[in-house]
Amino acid sequence: MTDIDRALARLRELPVHPGLGAIDGAVLEGLTSRALGSRPLSGSVFGLAALAALSIGIASSIIPGTPVRAASVTPFGAPSALVPSSLLGGSE
Repeated sequence: MTDIDRALARLRELPVHPGLGAIDGAVLEGLTSRALGSRPLSGSVFGLAALAALSIGIASSIIPGTPVRAASVTPFGAPSALVPSSLLGGSE
């Protein structure tokens, strides 16, 4: 661990690279050129996506699913008919 600490201390003492002063402008120029080079999606693409989502939603609500039945989970293996709360209670 001391090697890492020494390496970080040496890195901290080094002078800052002169190219880092202009990095903000270069990054912003790159973002601007990418934004100008790409085409925005048209309204028909969004309309088609909305129509597809609506169709899938309606189809999934029309088609019946199979009912799911969960297995009864009883703690410590005791069946629910024999738990003390049901045996001590009233008449059922």
